[in-house]
Amino acid sequence: MLVPRSLRPVALLGKVIEIHQETLTPRGRYLLWVTVILAVLGFNTRQHQGFKLFAVVVAMLLVASIVLFLRAPKVRFDCRLPSRATALRSIPIRVRLVAESSRFWNRLFFSLPRPRQWGSSLSFHPRQMILEGREGETTKATLTFRPLRRGRYVLPGASVRTTDPLGLFGSRAQRLPDQVLLVYPRFYSMQSFDVPFGSRYQPGGIPLASHTGETVEFRGTREYRQGDPVKNIHWRSWARVGAPVVKEFQQEYFCRIAIVLDTFLPARPRQEQLEAFEAAISVVASIADYFSQSEYIVDIFAAGPDVYQVSAGRSLAYIENILDVLACLEPCHQPPFEAVGPALFEKLSQITSVVAILQDWDESRQDFLRSVRAFGTELRVVVVKGGKTSAPWHSASDELGPVSVIEPSDVERLLAAEGA
Repeated sequence: MLVPRSLRPVALLGKVIEIHQETLTPRGRYLLWVTVILAVLGFNTRQHQGFKLFAVVVAMLLVASIVLFLRAPKVRFDCRLPSRATALRSIPIRVRLVAESSRFWNRLFFSLPRPRQWGSSLSFHPRQMILEGREGETTKATLTFRPLRRGRYVLPGASVRTTDPLGLFGSRAQRLPDQVLLVYPRFYSMQSFDVPFGSRYQPGGIPLASHTGETVEFRGTREYRQGDPVKNIHWRSWARVGAPVVKEFQQEYFCRIAIVLDTFLPARPRQEQLEAFEAAISVVASIADYFSQSEYIVDIFAAGPDVYQVSAGRSLAYIENILDVLACLEPCHQPPFEAVGPALFEKLSQITSVVAILQDWDESRQDFLRSVRAFGTELRVVVVKGGKTSAPWHSASDELGPVSVIEPSDVERLLAAEGA
């Protein structure tokens, strides 16, 4: 026999949880649990008189529950949540509400439902509040929003309900549309970051890289030579010297840097491994932010469940493009360089330097870096690791280039100083 979806145990449980979290006010939830305690204490009516209090409280809840059948209140309200935020950085959220009708009661229950996934990672204070909604008057309130971890969240729209005179239950809700929130990883401003540059440069400069034009740098003028395009003739100089003169240009060159992120984590990572993973992402964001303020073109390669690649630089993209990718990045449970390697090797002919952000140092990672170095590309390696690495790394600096190891706690200290 087919059971209607609305009557299935999981659906019923979800409905009960929704009523408990969104329809009951904080006062109503408190009174509900008091009712449960009184029911347990007054179960034996011969020894305890708690059943009398239980009957009074249940009657209050039943009378107040009539408001559940009321229609949604007629209000105009606005609660603008940000589309992007940074982990562990508080943002004030302003609520503006205008009641168009106070037909029943003027007490309104404002609520911000929890996201469907990772709801505990977003902190709203307060998440629910009772507001006075007098007809025609504007009510304002402010709450604090603080995301605790990076990621992509689907936020259910804020809701407003009418409450009963006791403030226990809310009526049917008027809601705002759902929205997507990207929480960026934390990053700090680097004053300097040394990267060895090779002799491989890319012609075209920033204008060519961003496909906004092919104008090159004006160098000066010279005498006309047979075959020079007419459009390059400098007419004022010709009129001054009495002979054909053309403008001369110099082709611009730029450096291209690839930042490769090691995203490997075991299927059941330990807490220190998760902290190192998040610290490595913060390091990538910090390096990308540093290079985004220069004329370098930066390519980010990261292997999660998919291979992510994004390019940024002046007039090409903004740091937000990189942070959007890093916000959604998930760990890879297979050796990531098997996935990111082919995509990187295809680009090595155009890349000047590679900055590798690793979470450990072992033979497989060292072999990958040797393959990169064999293309003639300069390397800078940063290992984000708590404790000792799986293999010694000190001797690799002579072969591969500068290698440094930092603790996740050091990254956290820099992030805390930046936040302060």
